[in-house]
Amino acid sequence: MKMRTNVQLGGGLLLGLVLLFCQATTVLGADDAPFSVSLGFDFASGDYGTSQTTDSYSIPLYISYYPSDRLDFHLEIPYLYQSNSSTVSLGGMRFPMQGSGSTSGSGMGGGRTASVTDSQSGLGDISLTAGYVLSGGSGTAPMIRPLVYLKLPTADKDKGLGTGAFDFGAGLSVGTGFGNWSVYAEALYILPGSTSAYNPDNYWTYLGSVYYQLTRKFEYGFALSGATAAFVDNPDALEVQLKSSYQLSSQWNLGAYLGKGLSDSSADYTTGFYWTVSF
Repeated sequence: MKMRTNVQLGGGLLLGLVLLFCQATTVLGADDAPFSVSLGFDFASGDYGTSQTTDSYSIPLYISYYPSDRLDFHLEIPYLYQSNSSTVSLGGMRFPMQGSGSTSGSGMGGGRTASVTDSQSGLGDISLTAGYVLSGGSGTAPMIRPLVYLKLPTADKDKGLGTGAFDFGAGLSVGTGFGNWSVYAEALYILPGSTSAYNPDNYWTYLGSVYYQLTRKFEYGFALSGATAAFVDNPDALEVQLKSSYQLSSQWNLGAYLGKGLSDSSADYTTGFYWTVSF
């Protein structure tokens, strides 16, 4: 069986996303499937270090294409809802628009027309990630996989659903397996675009995960994910998640997670689930 980068839907810090949460796993019974489609639901709640609590959810659609054993492409199309606009979704992650304890956001311009207290919903920013396995990916040899990232400004910046600019990024992922255990780590450096409404700084996103294969179809583990601050006067984001995945059949997979924020810039708690079909 060949090693595949199986996109997992995770929320909280990664709204739809997140980020790009990929775990190096072997897809049982679906080794030659060039496509996979995932649909999820992510919920997050917290004040993110601002003066308001934001409840948000994302319904992300992921479409993955594996033209070869080494090359992979992942398209994310999220639908977003947020109870207010004191935070903004940036690169699939939610960042506070205020410094902790402050009432005005550093890095936020005057181009927004919607009230910060109004709830908003709509299409989020569509993003594309591509990876190429340079080495490893079979047996216990570590997988080394450079990544490139592009975010399209499809979200309405006036509603606070996105920044209204193109973002670019590059990074690296590594992963390996030994026995029933698998380990994965990833880091991306993002260069966000600026508009009259938002002027974010360059920032890092990162994650690490450890999984245990309890049975042939069921695995569980935990992940630690975070990001450096995209706006000044905000602390870095950090979240821990407990995750599980069950292989319903050779094509269908079901997963769920619970998460807890570990910094003021993170949601207090997150939860979500997803379905994936390979074909």
